[in-house]
Amino acid sequence: MREERPFPVMPYTVHGEKLLRRLMLAYRPLRWLRRKSWETPKKNFEENPRLSPYVGAAYLGYKYYIAPPLRAQGGLEQHFRKQELDFTPPAEFVSEQQLTLSAGGDLMPYERVNAHAARHLWDEVGDWFFDADLVVANLETPVDLTRPAAAVPEIMLNDMHFNGSEELFGLFSGNGRFKGYDVLSTANNHSLDQGEEGLFRTMEFLRNKGVTYCGSACSQEESQAPVIVARNGIRVGFLSWTSNLNKFVPEPGREWTVNYDRLNGADPDLSAIRRQVEAARNAGADITVFLFHTGNAYQAYPSAHTVHTFHRVFSECGVDVILGSHPHNPQPMEKVAYRDPISGEDKTGFAIYSLADFVAYDIFVWDRLVPLLKLTIEKGTVNGRPKTLLTQVRVLPVYNWGTKPAHGGREEMRFLDLKKTVRLVEDGLKPDFLSDVCVQELRHLNWFCDRHFLPEQKDYLLATASTSYEAEWRKSSQF
Repeated sequence: MREERPFPVMPYTVHGEKLLRRLMLAYRPLRWLRRKSWETPKKNFEENPRLSPYVGAAYLGYKYYIAPPLRAQGGLEQHFRKQELDFTPPAEFVSEQQLTLSAGGDLMPYERVNAHAARHLWDEVGDWFFDADLVVANLETPVDLTRPAAAVPEIMLNDMHFNGSEELFGLFSGNGRFKGYDVLSTANNHSLDQGEEGLFRTMEFLRNKGVTYCGSACSQEESQAPVIVARNGIRVGFLSWTSNLNKFVPEPGREWTVNYDRLNGADPDLSAIRRQVEAARNAGADITVFLFHTGNAYQAYPSAHTVHTFHRVFSECGVDVILGSHPHNPQPMEKVAYRDPISGEDKTGFAIYSLADFVAYDIFVWDRLVPLLKLTIEKGTVNGRPKTLLTQVRVLPVYNWGTKPAHGGREEMRFLDLKKTVRLVEDGLKPDFLSDVCVQELRHLNWFCDRHFLPEQKDYLLATASTSYEAEWRKSSQF
């Protein structure tokens, strides 16, 4: 493998390798037909299977199996490389309350994510991630316990209608060892995989678990009620929208079931998002966090039209933080200066374009780089006036390690602190559980993280997992 080019997919069984070879042969003609024109993301590509099922499938398949774009449109690579993500408040800010918010990406039902394989999933990073006042993520599957579970196979050959289980949700939530989630987004392209009833049962399931959800509703009245969660005297408003429901749409007259609109086009209507932000502020929210399921998958950078839409969400809707999901692999972070359209204040917002797959295990290698965020939010005063600010962003890059039975080894997966693991391997302390193939994957993901996800100046952003196997590795170089 040459580091400057991706190796996009890596199956983990012999059967998967054989099937993959056939698929790559089928997509090979596109390599020669579109190689140059698809080196950067396709302009204004909406990525909505209901609107362009055949062209969209061909383009996604090319990116997934052949050549995911490493380059960005219109100078965006340098824009993201030069980002300065220091949110230190002004000297005149007097802090009175503080909370931390941990954010992860897509929680997805993959066959590989099972109780046996993932029994040690959280051992290294669970303490760091779940030790926050608010823990949020995107629940990208219904959990309808009246229907069979439906998980993503190693090689997906047709449309999948996801469904989770009680066991899977427990695994998502830390295997019973940690507090789990405070808020989950239920607005994404798989929201209606089990129909409207499946979505209603998912919301009931979350209510019974004591988890607040945003992005869907069981009634029109509920859809109009702002979602606000208070911790440590700070009221955080949450809203969530999706630009894609795969090939589904809500029933006519029942659009309130899930927050969906065509938000990934060139110039989407953002008025409904603006109304929700206003409603949250009128209900007392000190700060608003927008979980935005949009963008384009399997490319290193967001498309230019997606960046433009994110900027409009700040300047036209007045949100404070945007947590992006859907692209499956990580996409960069950004600080955005804007004039708040509601208060008229000059503000600074934070966006991450993709939090990537979280608890999942896809054969697309970039999906195995999991960025975990921890945000610090403080409430206080500036010259006697009330002010609530984002004051710190930390990121823990995680390697979603899994054994590769096709290359020997038992079935297992776990989250490892990427930077720490790279350092130990480079020190000659490669443990036995890391095969040579896994080390190759680890180094590639570290290169991708530094070159395409993190800004050039990054040391102040990086966190370290609070639980470490470093002492064990130095002692025996075994797990």
